[in-house]
Amino acid sequence: AQASLLAKSIVSRSRLPRTMALQQKLVESDTLGKMSAGGARTGLTSERAAELLEEFGPNEIPAAVTPVWKMLLKQFTGTMPVMLEVSCVISALAKDWPDFGVIAAMLIVNALLGFSEEMKAKKALEELTNQMESTITCLRDGSPQVIGVTQLVPGDVIHLRGGSLTPADVTWLEGDVLSIDTAALTGEPLPRKYPSDEYGTDILSGTTVTQGEAYCVVRATGVQTEIGQGQADILADRATASVSVFEQKVMMVVNILIALAVVDTIMIILVQGLYRNGFETDEKKTLLTALSILIAAIPIALPLVLNVTMAIGAYHMATEHHAIVTRMSALQDIASMDVLCSDKTGTLTTAKMSINLDLIWPAAKAGFETVLGLSSWGFSNQGDTDAQMRKLLLLMAVVSANADKKDDAIDGAVLRAYDRALEEWGSELAQSKAAYKQLNLTGFNPEVKRTVATVDREGKKIIVAKGLATKVLDTSAGGADSGALQWKCADCDDPEFAKMVQKKDAELSSLGYKTIAVAAGVEGGPMYFLGLLPMIDPPRFDTALTIQRLVEAGVEVKMITGDHLNIAKETARLVGMATNILPGEMTREASYTRDEIIREAGGFAQVLPRDKRECVLALQRSYSLVVGMTGDGVNDAPALSAAQCGIAVDDATDAAKNAAAMILTTEGLSAVFGAVVESRKIFARLFSYVSYRLATTIQILIFLSVLVYAFDCALDPLYVILLALFNDITMIPIAEDRQTASAEPEHAGVAGLVGFSMALGTMQSLSSLIFYLCMDQGLVKGIGSHQEYGYPNGVHAQNAIWLQVSIAAEFLIFSARAPGLFFLSRPSTQLMISTMLGNIIATLLAMHVFEEPLDGQEAATIWVFDIAALFIVDIAKMLYKFIFNHNAAGIIDEEAIALEDAQMGKPAEEDEPVVDFVKTVSKHRESVRLLATEVQRKSQRKSRAKSFIAAGCTNRPAQRSIKVAGGSKSAIFAGGSKSVKIDNLRKMTPGTFARATSGK
Repeated sequence: AQASLLAKSIVSRSRLPRTMALQQKLVESDTLGKMSAGGARTGLTSERAAELLEEFGPNEIPAAVTPVWKMLLKQFTGTMPVMLEVSCVISALAKDWPDFGVIAAMLIVNALLGFSEEMKAKKALEELTNQMESTITCLRDGSPQVIGVTQLVPGDVIHLRGGSLTPADVTWLEGDVLSIDTAALTGEPLPRKYPSDEYGTDILSGTTVTQGEAYCVVRATGVQTEIGQGQADILADRATASVSVFEQKVMMVVNILIALAVVDTIMIILVQGLYRNGFETDEKKTLLTALSILIAAIPIALPLVLNVTMAIGAYHMATEHHAIVTRMSALQDIASMDVLCSDKTGTLTTAKMSINLDLIWPAAKAGFETVLGLSSWGFSNQGDTDAQMRKLLLLMAVVSANADKKDDAIDGAVLRAYDRALEEWGSELAQSKAAYKQLNLTGFNPEVKRTVATVDREGKKIIVAKGLATKVLDTSAGGADSGALQWKCADCDDPEFAKMVQKKDAELSSLGYKTIAVAAGVEGGPMYFLGLLPMIDPPRFDTALTIQRLVEAGVEVKMITGDHLNIAKETARLVGMATNILPGEMTREASYTRDEIIREAGGFAQVLPRDKRECVLALQRSYSLVVGMTGDGVNDAPALSAAQCGIAVDDATDAAKNAAAMILTTEGLSAVFGAVVESRKIFARLFSYVSYRLATTIQILIFLSVLVYAFDCALDPLYVILLALFNDITMIPIAEDRQTASAEPEHAGVAGLVGFSMALGTMQSLSSLIFYLCMDQGLVKGIGSHQEYGYPNGVHAQNAIWLQVSIAAEFLIFSARAPGLFFLSRPSTQLMISTMLGNIIATLLAMHVFEEPLDGQEAATIWVFDIAALFIVDIAKMLYKFIFNHNAAGIIDEEAIALEDAQMGKPAEEDEPVVDFVKTVSKHRESVRLLATEVQRKSQRKSRAKSFIAAGCTNRPAQRSIKVAGGSKSAIFAGGSKSVKIDNLRKMTPGTFARATSGK
């Protein structure tokens, strides 16, 4: 019988590394680790660390910085500035000094504004980069401290665990055998083991820990690391700016318009120069007229406004919504997000797990007697065996926990439960704990789903395991794993025992409890299953409200979790999510039916890392959806990388952050909603400016060309150039315009953008043409009837035409930026002042500077005409939206949201362990019920007509039906696109530099 038990025990030590002697020698001989006389590792002192930081510098790779003079010089290069420079040369050769001065001023002013805005954007991006610094647990002054990785110095002792990015070149000291992903450096797909005879103990920066946890000593930092050598050339090669998908699409449209403008310019030269003998009468004016129309048609400031708008938007998202984008293109992806696949623990819930001491379940007495000697313990309640076993069960969980990981979800819960037990059960538990000393600990990893500790009690070595119930009962459950110790608990000799454990586990999970199983055995002997610790992870106070807001914003939320199916369903009830949650195994066999299941399900539980990635890919490939995915661990990295909107939650591992497009700096899901709102506002700014600038370009091409072809009225080149100058300068403040967020994902195709711009530009051209045709009807003085004197083309008439087009173009931004009627959407103060100041200056020029100036009555008439035209253009815009944007869902009411947030506030007990478990669950259920009632009340009182007038809303927000790939529309924002100016916003430490330069 004894032999049979031994055969099922933990004697499987064949997987222990052969380098144990090497490990022990390293731990004993290492001097940089600062071993104290008592054997405890203390690390460096703060004073010594400061000296080393001064000597070696920060642990970062110096970024390639563009000199200020180059940034300024760059403003004078490129197609658009060069065309202005060519115009200057032509004007100088023709000795047309007034035009030369205006064009030169236009060139210099644009360059200075561009330089100023680029410096502002650069500063904002630098602040974002500083916020994205990773942290690491480091031993300083004898205690663990969390510090920024740039503060590491040679000699620091750091704690690496699964998901950590190795921040510097380090040497393994003690702990688990680490599984290290070296693909960023070597390209090898398979992880390496450290320490080992093959690879030694030195781990290079830029690698990622996939399994295990251990203490390591820093050997080299910054440019002294292996990856830091010769990095300057690589960084210089990578400094080339890349272009986002959105700008590529916009610039494609602009290039088409420029091509049309070039053709139009050639035609004007031919008509004016040859057909109307312009080359004989005034060759210079003919050329400059054609060239000025081409210049006015080019949106010189468009790339600048796009860059600055995204940079400033990213800065606001980080500072106001606690969401940092790692690449600028992520702003566009977030605005387009259709589905959010959310992790449960720490995102929907607090991750502050609390063990219910009253529901601790000891499984059987045998293990307590055989391994722990139940009867030998001097607990006060000797007659209550159940109470004694509960105390011992909690005690075993405590002695197998890592005291340095108080922020860990599981170990933190165990340590907090121990503190509470001391208060409720008395100090005798602390006396019992003092009899145990932890010798070593193998940390948790997603594959083996358990931790294993060796503890000593009076010379007796005991193995204590805690983790998933099935893997603690039998390590081979679900397939063999890579754990060094393998066993099947002796209790499993009774076939009913495992069923009893599974039944109790399911019972607790149906109540919303996650369970941690504990087993123990004497080293070399069989393992015994001790029992289950029930832990509850309550939802965050704002989770239900945030999910409701996301759904109302057109984002479907699915729960993807590794927890038990019953726990997932109960959590879904508590936060108002769909409860049709299915087992993760249903995602594993690829088929059309599988994809339909993923699309319709409310989420999946008991998933493996590959299941999360499959969910993301199925939604993308089969339904052309833009998918968001939240995660925090190394096992989440593949899914985060696959999603267009990979979101690393607060306190995520380095592996998750490296794979994500956005990093949250606050707990919970509310930051995701804030990011959705802000990104849609950024998109609205971009869309409004681009549509405005394209519309004005269309207006200039159509109206001025019609004047030349039909009425032989060529506007003076000076007027046209000034028109382009005002259009560009006055629109710079739109980067910080007050905008509203759409109540549905922003999927803007080129057709929609061009169609909207064409509608505005055509209406503007018609209004200007009407003004021109009616000038002789009293709008402008001194112009006779065109039947008698022909159509006007004199200096006074051109003055009036210029002022009308200039003011109308400035006013157009108010219509282009508003989702509904323009007077119901207030622009930012800066944009209003800039626009009105431009109009005032234009009016003063027309009245006091130009030849044959306008009088006050004529200027007032033009203002009134353009204001009336603005109303007509705005009505035409609303008609266009009603016909072509029939699915518009309106805007998000941010004022109402801010009021709700102010009234709600974070409850004081949010960060405290749960004490009254029943009250906590009841409170969340009542919250969901109240939210559902409020949603119904809002929908009943909403006026559809008012929504359309104010917000362009023709349909109420609803889940949009998405066709299967092949018949669905493709979004303009494809995932994985590069950003303008800067592709990666992370600070370049040796670790992140290795990942960036490898492309891994």
